[in-house]
Amino acid sequence: MIGDLALIALAAAAATWALVLGARHLGLVDDGAEAPERKSQRRAVPLVGGLGLFAALLVARLHTAPELGALAGALALGVLDDRLPRGLRPGAKLAGQLVVGLGCAAAVSAGGVPWSEALALGLLAVAAMNLINTFDHADGAATGVVLVGTWPLPWLSAALLGWLPFNLVLRRRDAAGGSTPWAYLGDGGSHLLGVLVALEPRLWGVLALPALDLARLSILRWRSGSRPWIGDRRHLGHRFQAAGVGPLGTAAWLALLAAPAALGVACADLHPAALGSGLAATGLGFALALRGTPDAR
Repeated sequence: MIGDLALIALAAAAATWALVLGARHLGLVDDGAEAPERKSQRRAVPLVGGLGLFAALLVARLHTAPELGALAGALALGVLDDRLPRGLRPGAKLAGQLVVGLGCAAAVSAGGVPWSEALALGLLAVAAMNLINTFDHADGAATGVVLVGTWPLPWLSAALLGWLPFNLVLRRRDAAGGSTPWAYLGDGGSHLLGVLVALEPRLWGVLALPALDLARLSILRWRSGSRPWIGDRRHLGHRFQAAGVGPLGTAAWLALLAAPAALGVACADLHPAALGSGLAATGLGFALALRGTPDAR
């Protein structure tokens, strides 16, 4: 068991390392030039986290062919968005996500789930892709939040831990004294994680914190004349950064806030109060974190 988990983590790390070296040839780099108003990096960063994670999933060999097809579709959609100079237009991106959602529905339906429930899961996959994508706003944010819910799924914990150091620990310094991670998750990675979460009910609780943050930002953006899908630097992670918290600390705080809801959903069958108390604790923590951190604008 331990050897299998080590192999999965090693696969994620080795694939990410190789992809970091070849990212420019693949056209998968982010230099921040497309959105300087919300990206402060000083050098190009490879967008290869999703591809590294997918390599680990292939090594784990725990998914059926239909599930792998849905996961590959999510990854391909995100990688396409990463490669295009200004990304996919919102309408085209949503259309692609709906196709991926149908793929998820077909995958679980092939396993015997009624189509009505399968279609509901497909819509959840669309929501999860967007929630994880919009919550990927700070180093380690999206991966760390998903990680806290994976304790019942050690193979996924191993895959995430194999990739995460490239985003959160390993950093390159520039002439100005700043630093950037070796790799980003990218839309390919956030879409892949979204579908992984949707396909595993024990992970659904990790979506609570991103959902709260996106709901808050959607209201703020509408009120300011913007649109909910137009990014800015007002996410909760940005507020921690504005308070002087570093990358590791920000990721740790976000994971800590997400943990009660993740635990509550995972343990819902064990105790009737687990779900409600977990969601309430994450909601309270989110409110307190907003009060204790400054606006990052």
